[in-house]
Amino acid sequence: MIYPRIYHRIRSLYKEREIFKIVFYYRYISLLITSTLYIAGDLNHSMPRKGFVVVCMTISSLLLHYLYIKNGKSTFKITLLILLETIGNSFILIPSGGLSSPYVWYSLNTILVASIKLNAKYCWLNLFIYFFSSTIAVQFIVEESRSFTRILIEESNLLLSFVLITGVIQMLVKYARRIHKESNRLAAINRQLLIANRKNKEAMNYIMEIYQGVHLFTKQENKKDFIELMIDYSRKMIRSDMVVFVECFREAEQTIIEGSGSIREEVISEIYKGWKDMISYDGPIEVQLKGRTYLLIAIGCSYRVYGILGVDITPQITEDSYKETVEQLKFLASLSAVTFEKFELEKINERLLINEEQNRIANEIHDGILQRIFSISCSIYTNIKHLEQKEIRDIALELNKTRSYLNGVMKDLRNTIYSLSWSKEGTNNFIVNIKNYIEEMKSLNNSNINLHLEGDHEALSMEQKKAIYRIICEGIGNALRHGRATTIDVYLSIGMNMSFLQILDNGIGFEPIALEREGRMGLGLKNIRILSQAMNGNLKLDSQVGTGTKITIEIPNTIQKLYEEEVV
Repeated sequence: MIYPRIYHRIRSLYKEREIFKIVFYYRYISLLITSTLYIAGDLNHSMPRKGFVVVCMTISSLLLHYLYIKNGKSTFKITLLILLETIGNSFILIPSGGLSSPYVWYSLNTILVASIKLNAKYCWLNLFIYFFSSTIAVQFIVEESRSFTRILIEESNLLLSFVLITGVIQMLVKYARRIHKESNRLAAINRQLLIANRKNKEAMNYIMEIYQGVHLFTKQENKKDFIELMIDYSRKMIRSDMVVFVECFREAEQTIIEGSGSIREEVISEIYKGWKDMISYDGPIEVQLKGRTYLLIAIGCSYRVYGILGVDITPQITEDSYKETVEQLKFLASLSAVTFEKFELEKINERLLINEEQNRIANEIHDGILQRIFSISCSIYTNIKHLEQKEIRDIALELNKTRSYLNGVMKDLRNTIYSLSWSKEGTNNFIVNIKNYIEEMKSLNNSNINLHLEGDHEALSMEQKKAIYRIICEGIGNALRHGRATTIDVYLSIGMNMSFLQILDNGIGFEPIALEREGRMGLGLKNIRILSQAMNGNLKLDSQVGTGTKITIEIPNTIQKLYEEEVV
């Protein structure tokens, strides 16, 4: 059973470095050639004797090669094996002809092994042993008729060749070791470059995710949609399967805690128990629950906490990944806090604007219209009081004056109403903003952009107008920047119950399904989808390479048209 093991050990040599493969090839090639020459050339030895020598050489070669591989890391054992093989080769050389034996070339195997595994002095000592056994020992044992001097003279060329070959082997091994050292160094550098390249790609993806996150976070108009977006980006950036956001707010003098995301009851319970500690701590808090590691961080500003963001970081528990995850979580918490604060400021600003407008209208009505109505009332009272004392012509004249004053009051009241509405000769900022943007894009890009409007824009809510304006901007920007379009048509049809927005271009087009499947959908298209969803709209995207793009959105109206009658 030893031969299969020897075979597998020899096969493992292919996993060794290149320099040691030379020994493998030379050992068996030289054994084959020298054995063939020995069998065919030496007529003084019988065939059984030749067969015995060849078999012994083959077995010893296999065994020694196996032992070299097995003990390759032990210098002492390699030295003993080289000495053993050298003595064995010498005993083969003496009866087979010394320097005239074909096996003299096979003996170079020990010199090769000594050069690779040991230092130079062992090589020269090995060569000296071969010289001794091939000259002096042969002269005393086999060829007593030939003197030592005669052997040296006759075999001087061969002896010199062995000396030169040994020197060349030393030089080649020296340079091979240097090359191997440089190869290992280059391999290590290459591994570092691959790691650096992978980290650069991860950093680029991370930067792109941050850019998209910042853009989308700042553009959110709805708090609920923003929380869903925050959870989704936390899952992507931190690569966690479990993300939870717990919000705390007061309603009817009660504290209410609600969770969003991949919620686990034990996580919610832990957040509820440690709420005060978490909101007072500046940074993430690590929590262990049922063999899982969670990071929890408060999202808020100096005067308010909006909630707790928690992620499962069990897969990123290594030191480097942990530090990176902590920094990512801090960044997300800071960005989310800014967005939450924006929502609060917008609410306050909206209330202040409403109060300011209410005060302005009240002052205008009180200071102007009410005073004039009071004067008209006094005039009518005076006319009624002196009705019997005046002629009909005078009464008609007074009534005409009163009607004129009343028309003036109605005109002022109408102007006050017009300042709040676009429906009566007021400035239509919604349409003006769209037209201004289109004119700017036409001028900057030297393109043909046409706007087609139908219906009454008063059927749209303020939020719908903002969203439609942003969708038109995103659609035109995408068509010009990515689609390289030269002609764009924007159709906006506003009905009582449903509105339709369509953007067509003659650009290069793309494959929407392929982009979405590969995760390469651009930021502009993502924004259009988010905005249409915010209006409960139905988005349809039609595009093919080379045929342009058509974006169609159906938008349900949320405002019923109010008809007003004007008193003349």
